[in-house]
Formats: sequence, structure tokens, C-alpha cells
Amino acid sequence: MVFRYGSVSDARQIAETYCEAFPESVCFFFKHKQREKLLSLLTSSFSLLLLTGSRALLVQDRDGKLFGYCIYTSATSDNSRSRQLIQNCREIFKHCINLIRSIRFTEIYKLIHNGITMRCSTCLDQNLPRKCGRINSIAVSPQYRGLGIGTKLLAEVLAELSNQAVCLNVRPDNLPAKHLYQKAGFEQCGTTKDLQGSWLMMIRGN
Repeated sequence: MVFRYGSVSDARQIAETYCEAFPESVCFFFKHKQREKLLSLLTSSFSLLLLTGSRALLVQDRDGKLFGYCIYTSATSDNSRSRQLIQNCREIFKHCINLIRSIRFTEIYKLIHNGITMRCSTCLDQNLPRKCGRINSIAVSPQYRGLGIGTKLLAEVLAELSNQAVCLNVRPDNLPAKHLYQKAGFEQCGTTKDLQGSWLMMIRGN
């Protein structure tokens, strides 16, 4: 297997891996969407993340097939983010237009409702740092789980973010992921919930 950093050109494969790793979420938000339209929408979504400051660490086989990723944001990238937004404005606009064309009103409503629910349900056990790195999404295709790939992805990203606190969310019933994060030094710092259920909020100090 090969670990490497990703770019917008990898967004399609990231979207495919996301669908394989989180079929319940895909079904919940986009139940009746044709696969190609779904992948187009998710490709633009991940492209926008990468164009606006997030980074991606990928793992693939020797043939170039992606089967795992970690998308994350550094707390120290604020200064470069403005320049990045200016440099990528055309690409950002293109993917925004594609999102508008690809998504239904009912899907937009559900996503907005989900975001508002999370924000209104957040309950913190402690004050969080003003600036904090974040693990936005980490996923491994089902057929590659149990091989320590998630552990390696997380370790590489945390090594890069070692000078800052890092936050993430995990489902309480996702015991393998919860154990992985605790082993890496994360502690629970609060709770929240969305339309699919509860989340544990976790933080790892610098």
C-alpha cells in the first residue's frame, strides 16, 4: 500500500470511498439519488473542501486504487487560506455551480436541518482552544478494515498537527473508531447530535 497526499484530482475516488465506508449516511441524505449524480455531488463537495484549506492523506494500492483517506484541517493554515481562496476562485465557483445543479431542494433542507441540529445540540464539558485542528473525515473501505490502515492514517496526520490541539467527532456506538481515538490520546470534551443520532466530541491536546 502507498500513502500520499491528495489533491482535487483525487476527489472522485475519495467520494467513492466515502460511499463504501458510510452507506447509512449516504442512504439517509440521498436515498433516491442516482449513483452518478451522487458521485458528482460528493466529488464537488470534497473538491471544495480541498480548495478551501482542508488537506487529504490517502492510501492506495499499487494500481492506484484508493481505499482509505483522512481529510483534516490545520489550525495554523489561516494565513495561507485567504491566498488559496483567491488562487482557486474559478475552481471553487465551478464546483459550487455543480453542487447547485446536482442537489435537490429536499436534500438541501435535510442537510441544513442537520447542521442546525448539531449546532444547537452541542454541549461542551470544557472550553476548547480558540484555534484547533480538525479531523473532518476518516474512512477505510470495508474490505480493507482490520489491517491497521486507519491507525496509520491517523498517526501520520497527528504527527503533522503535533503543535496544535485537534478535535473530531465520533459516534458513541462506533467502538473501533472510539478506541482508536482514545489510544491516540483523544479525550471526550462534549456531546452533540444530528438527525441520525448522537456524537461524542473529542479533543487531543498539543
